[in-house]
Amino acid sequence: MLRRRPAPVISRTRAAIFGLLLALAVALLVSPVVPAQDSLHEGEIAPATLIAARDAQFESNALTQQARDNAARQVADVNLPPDPAIRQQQADALDKLFTELRTIRFSGLTAQQQLVELNSFPGAAPLTAAARADLIALDRAQFDAFRDRAARLLTDVMTAGVAKGETAAAVDIQIAKIDNSSLPLADQQALQAMLPALRETVRAFAIPNVAVDVAATQKKKDAARANVTPVIATFTRRQVVASQGQQLDAAAIEALKQTGVIRDGFDFYRIAGGALFALGFGLALSMFLYQLQPFPVSGGRRLAATAIAMVAALTAVRIILPNVAPDREQLYLAFAIPVAAAAMVVASVADLSFAAIVAVAIGIGAAFIAAVWPDLAGSGFVGSLEALELAIAYTAGGLAGALVVHRAERLSRYALAAVAVAAATGIVVTVFWLIGEPRNNNRLAWALSAAGVNGLAAALLALGAFVVLSVVFGVTTRLQLMELAQSGHPLLRRLQDEAPGTYHHSMMVGALAERAADNIGADSLLVRVGAYYHDIGKLAKPPFYIENQLENAASPHDAMAPTESAAAIREHVTAGLELARRHRLPGPVRDFIPEHHGTRLVTFFYRRAMQTTPDLDADAFRYSGPRPQSKETAIVMLADSCEAVVRAHQGQSRPSLEDLVDGVFAERLAEGQLDECDLTMRELQEVAGSFKVTLRAVYHPRIAYPTPVPEELARIAQR
Repeated sequence: MLRRRPAPVISRTRAAIFGLLLALAVALLVSPVVPAQDSLHEGEIAPATLIAARDAQFESNALTQQARDNAARQVADVNLPPDPAIRQQQADALDKLFTELRTIRFSGLTAQQQLVELNSFPGAAPLTAAARADLIALDRAQFDAFRDRAARLLTDVMTAGVAKGETAAAVDIQIAKIDNSSLPLADQQALQAMLPALRETVRAFAIPNVAVDVAATQKKKDAARANVTPVIATFTRRQVVASQGQQLDAAAIEALKQTGVIRDGFDFYRIAGGALFALGFGLALSMFLYQLQPFPVSGGRRLAATAIAMVAALTAVRIILPNVAPDREQLYLAFAIPVAAAAMVVASVADLSFAAIVAVAIGIGAAFIAAVWPDLAGSGFVGSLEALELAIAYTAGGLAGALVVHRAERLSRYALAAVAVAAATGIVVTVFWLIGEPRNNNRLAWALSAAGVNGLAAALLALGAFVVLSVVFGVTTRLQLMELAQSGHPLLRRLQDEAPGTYHHSMMVGALAERAADNIGADSLLVRVGAYYHDIGKLAKPPFYIENQLENAASPHDAMAPTESAAAIREHVTAGLELARRHRLPGPVRDFIPEHHGTRLVTFFYRRAMQTTPDLDADAFRYSGPRPQSKETAIVMLADSCEAVVRAHQGQSRPSLEDLVDGVFAERLAEGQLDECDLTMRELQEVAGSFKVTLRAVYHPRIAYPTPVPEELARIAQR
């Protein structure tokens, strides 16, 4: 009888969608799909000494603009004529001050009282305290001369015009024009003595009375700009364009663009290159996914977790790497990025072979991102040797971590994984340190420290993802299975107390199936746990099953028709699924409950019914299935049948035991119960051989001991 190949868990369509979505995500990470997003900008600091990537001679718009701005700044403002009204206003204000000052000065008050009166006069507010004191100190002759000089000087200053912000300069200019050469020497000395007070007083009352002629000034500035010839900039290849730490102005940014150091706008060649890489990346992963079929039945959530882990790792590289490279200080921080966590997550939800493929793919993808983004051609962001080192280090760390955490059943394996990732990464960076120049012990210390951080961070992230997968994605983890395998689980406790025969049968099936699964590379932990819970539905009616009936006790089936008995027996599948749902057993464990019987008949009662009703409908005695969909559930089906058959024939010779096992396998094949799982004939032979060894060890012949002789009984009684 030809066996149908079971339908793949990951169909071509699902694999193609996975590859397409992965390619799209990678394309966004490796292609500059946003214009100018890989450029430096004006005002930023040059991250390194930037040198011209090519010869360039160009008309520099930035330098030309700078030259024109300088020429415009040198043009003096064109002022409108002075406003005579403002001049007269200030002259009147000064005259009022001196009129009030004369009244105060010659009122007979003391100097201190005069100063108090002057301070209270609003017209004196513009004067400084020193200028007020100087005015109070003037005698009558000095006062009149000072008043005349101040009035003439203020008139001259305001007539010449005072521009905004130039009051002091305008006063000084007019003071410098005073010609006292014709005065007597005594008058010259008196005038020289009063100049400081005169300067301060006039400055206090001289205010701007001219405005800028905006139109005329702008016309002169435009003319000055137009007279500036364009500036031609010339650079040769390898010439320094900007030094490290230099603040980049518009001219530097323009030169960096013209010399090919940075790019602006869309680079369609780079976009096309990134798109092709992403397409190949996604296509390769989808092909390996379909061919390897690394997930168990219903692997959709595991596939989603795989995609998220891969995209997250590459995104981390894309975000972190520009902040730690180029590694000018040789701190090796790029090697501390926990890229290995992606392969470790995949190893916890898929076969090791696919996790290894993911480790290689992530290493190559991360190195590609490092080599092309961001692209500062003049700074040498990441060279080809550095990209190769990153690729090998990331790949080695991922492979080591995946190997250790695959089918991890204890948290200690994650600690071991941290050491493995750190060691693998450390070995790679040490190799490149040995072949590099110059060799520096501090560099090696930093490299090994980064490798250690990588291992620790990758293990912690993988462990965190492990927990998230079980909670958010509903993915069954190894730790969950280990917890279910403990005898203290409520369902196993109930089996021990309420259905001890079923409990011991389940333990025996678990031991039988676990060893066989190990021999063919199936998931032995899942097999053992599935075997423990495959018959939990018998808790609904324990006495209905022979293993739970007391010796010589009446069976409930004695008073039932075969169809009723078969229905009662079949109910343990639906009852088991309900118990599994209530106790939230993971999906892969629940699958063992219906699949360990497949679509077989309740043979004992079917054959009994056939004795009286030959034309009986067999479907009334058939389990609803489905047939085993995986190697693991198929192994438990075979182990369940073999254990039951051999137990029923205890005391048979060794060849008889082997014949019983072979008979069970032949019967299941003939019934087509194994048609929908991926067990091969070679694996079936391995499983059958394992069953025979285990069953012979359990059901071996035992020696019948003679009854005690009278002398032995007498000695026992004496004690």
